[in-house]
Formats: sequence, C-alpha cells, structure tokens
Amino acid sequence: MSSQTTVENALLSELETAFDRSNRDFARAYYLFATAKLNEDYNSSAIYEKYPVLSDEKTFHALKKLYDANPGHEETKRMFTSVLGSYIGNQLSAESDEFQNLKNKLKVNVEGLDLSDKDGKPLSEVLYEDISEWLKKLDDKTKRQAVYNRMAEAYTRHLAPRFTELFKKENKMLADLGYPDVVGFYSATSGHDLPKLAQSGKALVSQTQELYTQRMSEFYKKRTGVDFSQATRADISYVLHGKLPEMESINARFPESNMIPLAQKTFDGLGLDFSTIAQTIDFKTKDDYQREVVEKTESVSQSGGARTLRRILLDIAKREGKRSRAYVYPAQVPAEIYLSVKPEGGLDDYSAFFHESGHAQHFAYEAPDLSFAKALMGNNTTTEAYAYLMQNLFLNRHWLENMAGLSNAEALQVVSRGALNDLYMLRRYASKMQFEVFLYEGINEKASTPEEVSTRYAELLTLGCGFVYDQEGWTRDVDAGFYVADYFTAWSLEAQLREYLCRNFDTKPDTEDWYKNPEAGEFLKALWKDGNLNQKELSARLGYNNPNDIGPLVRFMERNLG
Repeated sequence: MSSQTTVENALLSELETAFDRSNRDFARAYYLFATAKLNEDYNSSAIYEKYPVLSDEKTFHALKKLYDANPGHEETKRMFTSVLGSYIGNQLSAESDEFQNLKNKLKVNVEGLDLSDKDGKPLSEVLYEDISEWLKKLDDKTKRQAVYNRMAEAYTRHLAPRFTELFKKENKMLADLGYPDVVGFYSATSGHDLPKLAQSGKALVSQTQELYTQRMSEFYKKRTGVDFSQATRADISYVLHGKLPEMESINARFPESNMIPLAQKTFDGLGLDFSTIAQTIDFKTKDDYQREVVEKTESVSQSGGARTLRRILLDIAKREGKRSRAYVYPAQVPAEIYLSVKPEGGLDDYSAFFHESGHAQHFAYEAPDLSFAKALMGNNTTTEAYAYLMQNLFLNRHWLENMAGLSNAEALQVVSRGALNDLYMLRRYASKMQFEVFLYEGINEKASTPEEVSTRYAELLTLGCGFVYDQEGWTRDVDAGFYVADYFTAWSLEAQLREYLCRNFDTKPDTEDWYKNPEAGEFLKALWKDGNLNQKELSARLGYNNPNDIGPLVRFMERNLG
C-alpha cells in the first residue's frame, strides 16, 4: 500500500466518524428545537465547529480528487457530495440558522379575519408554521384566501429576500468550487438524469390531464360549490386534507387513539416487531431526554457491537409551534430514529404516519455494522419508495376491509379519494421537477430574471395542479439538492416494489394481501439491512431495469380512479 493510499484511507476513516457523529448531533438538536420545543434556537454553526474536517476546503479538494479518479465508486461519490454539502452548509450556517429561527418564530397577522382559539378567544396573530392547519379547517373560501394572503405577505416581506440571497450564494459557491452546471452536477452525483426526469414529468402531466381534470373538477365543485376554474393554492389544504362531510363517518373510524395500535397490528403481522421497536416519547425536560435517549444509545455504541438496539422514538404529542409536517430523522441507525407527527386523527394523519413509519422501519432494520455512507448517504429515492409502500396501504382495498375494518363500499370510497389526492401530488412533483430544472439551468451563467422564474413557476404548477399558484410562492416551494427528483422517482419505484410483493406474496392473485405474509416482511428486511440502496440497485433486485418507468404507476392510478 502506497503512502498516498494510506493517507487517503485515513481521511476516509476520519470522515466516516465525523459524519456519523455530526449527523447524530444535528438530529438531536433538530428534535429538541422543532419537535420537543426544549431548545429555543437551532444552532447548526456550533455543530459544524465540532467537526471541522467536514467543512474544511482541503478535505473537499482531497475527496474531489478521489471522486474524479473513480466517479463510479458509490461510497466515495456519496461521501464527496456530503462533504461538499457540509462545506457549503458551514459557510452559510449563520445565514441559514437565522432564516430557520426567523421562520420558526414568524407570526402572521390575522386581525380582522375572525379566527378564534379553542376557547373562543379572538386571535390577532398565528404562527406561520400553524397556518396550514388553519387552512384545512376554514370552509369559507373568502376567509381562506385572506388567511393565505396574509401568510404569503408575511413570508414575502420577512423571509423571501433571505431565501433568495441564500439561494444565490449557494449556487455561486458551487460555481466557485468548479461546478457551474448545477443540473449536470446533481445528475452525476445523484444518479438521476434530471433533464430526462423533467421530460418524464411533462409526459405524465399530459398523459393524465383528461382523467385528472375530470375527477378534480367534479370533486372541487362538490367540495366547495364553486367551479374548478376558481381554485387557488389557498384551497388545497381544505379541499384535499380538510374534513369531508361524506367522509366523517369513515374518518371517525380512524381516531387519534388507534393510530399506533393499527400500525402495530399491521407491521407486527408482517413480522416487523413494530410493537417492540417503536416507543412513544414525550419529554418534559432535557434531563429526561438525556437519560432515556442519549445515554441508552451511547451505552449500546460503547458495547462494541455486542448487542443491537433497534429503536424508533415516536413523538406524537401536540405542542404549540411543533413542526406540523411529519418527519423521520435517523440520528444513529438502528438505535435512535426520530419519528415526529402532529396528529388530529383521520385518514390523512394515519396515511402520513404510515408513510413515516416506512422510513423509520427501513432505518431500524439496517445492519448496525454498515458504513455511514451505505446506511444514510446517497439520495432518498429508495427510502421514499419504502415509505410510499406503507402509505399506499390506504389505497389497498383488502387491507382497508380486513385490517382497518371498513366495509367494501367504504374501502372503495377511501381508495377513490386517496387516488385523486395521490394523482394531484404526483402531478405536483412532475411540475416541480420541470420548474427546478428550469430554475437551475444556467443559473451561474445566463440566469433567468426573477420575473421569468416567478412566471414559469406559476405557469407550470397551475397547469399541473389545476389550482392557481401565486408567482411569489416559489421561494416557499424549493427543496435543496433536487429532493423533488427523489420523490418523483420513488413513486414509480414503489409501484415496482408493490407489484413484486403482490406477485410473490399474495395468497391469491390480485388480492393485494401481501401485507399479512411474514415472508414479505422477511423480504423487506433483507432489502433494508443493506442500507440505502440506490434506485438502480433496488429496481434490479426486483427484476426490473428502469426505476423511472411510469407505466405501472399510471395504470395503478387509472384503476383506482376508474
């Protein structure tokens, strides 16, 4: 072994440790800040300072040299892109922290809009993070639009300028480091052909246009009494996620109190031991958190692999300001995986919980001796496919009747409504995919003007979703690193996985009862133990060769909406 190879191996080992530990620290800090509300601020700068090797420019260039020499080596590619992300993240950490803290504390003026708290007391302001919950509940279209406009105005005034400045700085840094072609860079490092995915998104919108417009127009008119041509983004939460009169009796069958028991019955039936590995948490003090979480995780880590702790930490408590969007954050696999939801009961909450449970169980069943690169680095396509697999049990008539206890008529109603919601989401991702490729193409050369960006965003999202999107909304709708590509690809990959499970583990053809076969659970665990497979690896294991084939997915949605 040459001295250069020894040095390189030492660097990779040091990076492996630093990534593992910093990820743990980020996850804990985010949980305490955004979910447990035991920390007032989120300070990523302090964490970056603990692990300087991750953001050191020398580290970046050394790893870039390794990547350039062998760009096809998966672990090196994952580590290189993560080091690049850490380097940029550290450089922008002060601005990013300020943005996140301002967003978390931002309040929207709702004076004069006749909003009241649970005790009937008039409200003059509402936290920005809680607006989506209000929009679900407001059946008055005029008031709904007014609340949305106030939210949009507050964001545009206080946060949009900071977002656009951060956006420009991040992309300029990529150019300065040798990657002016942002679309090309992310295509190479993520494994997604982003321009081709954008074209696939355009094709999907076209292929499903007639079906979607017909079904959504009917549903919107029934939901609001207004023609679909009047629909705006302000209506989406209410129309798709608000309480439906005709669904009230069905939603009542999904009370908040039964969410975890139903998950336990389903996943335990698959042999996934959810009752054992998932623990409900609600910490009142940081001392309790330290004792019950940190110390237990570290005691296992210090055992040198002598024992394995698989633990999903379920935070379903309701707290003011708690992040409303459900999420999973694996701090250390498989011992410390956070799953946070803010439930109210009903199908939507259950569906979101099952989605996040798919992520959580994937991480909980990863082999504890995997390298960090194999366990948690790379894009999120396959873990999103696992999450959609569990979420799509709510589009499975057999599961709805036999596990959730619905009648055949109720199951058909749930599937029809859920399929329309999913088709909306799929078309939304397809439209976002097109927009983000447009947004980033040539961004460091002949970038589009702000007016062109805003106009294109509104055009694409309005066409794809049918609801009129406001032009300024793009700054609230862009995820870092083309995460939308992971979601978009995960839909088609999940369809392949579901088809494989039905073909191999259903008790009878076309029953879709694979979910009660422990052998299906063993198959999933065999996939999960190998960590974060890339989309091509998973597709190959399932006997397919193209994770982006949208044919099975379109047919699945057409069947459910037929």
